[in-house]
Amino acid sequence: MAVKWTGGHSSPILCLNASQEGLVASGAEGGDLVVWGEDGTLLGHTCFQGAEDVTNVLFSPSCPTKLYASHGETISILDVRSLKEPLDHFHVNEEEINCLSLNETENLLASADDSGTIKILDLENKKISRSLKRHSNICSSVAFRPQRPQSLVSCGLDMQVMLWNLRKARPLWITSLQEDEREEMESPQSPGQLLNPALAHSVSVASCGNVFSCGAEDGRKPKGQLTPSKVETLMLQ
Repeated sequence: MAVKWTGGHSSPILCLNASQEGLVASGAEGGDLVVWGEDGTLLGHTCFQGAEDVTNVLFSPSCPTKLYASHGETISILDVRSLKEPLDHFHVNEEEINCLSLNETENLLASADDSGTIKILDLENKKISRSLKRHSNICSSVAFRPQRPQSLVSCGLDMQVMLWNLRKARPLWITSLQEDEREEMESPQSPGQLLNPALAHSVSVASCGNVFSCGAEDGRKPKGQLTPSKVETLMLQ
């Protein structure tokens, strides 16, 4: 049975995340962040200064009361029991952050932004340990690989999916969703026909760390036609 939770936001909700204990955090336009109980009870609310959209929220797996939130170019770390004053905040990205990801040991936090850059924040030393720049357009999503705390996958609006190892300054592996789709097409493209770009919006890695899925637009449709979404599943070595 579907249940509607209301009363928390007055602007469009942009992101959600649930903790292992059943808490739910939601971020919205205008800097709004709300924490809900598992029954939909409103437990806390805050609005970040500057009214920048809350684009991503992420609970700590090891500390159920710790919450990471991105708003604009800033990352805030909060205690859900007292949202008014952040425990810490970091301004490490130059453009709006789209996605956050923690590694399994929770000593590194990745943040992907509109410039195509991924910043790796060392949470123990509170400083940037790596700046990964290879996407030529917005980096929309990033995810650490389970069982490999130094490895992550990213995707973006440049239609590229990349595998990174933090010991390297460049991707270990890159695939283009646009090229993959051109190979799959049964008939050649008509002269002058423009295709919708295979923009990649999200990535998720399986618990084994070797399989991941990427959510993207279908680049096989001619430009101007309805563009359905699709999921690409790939195997890593």
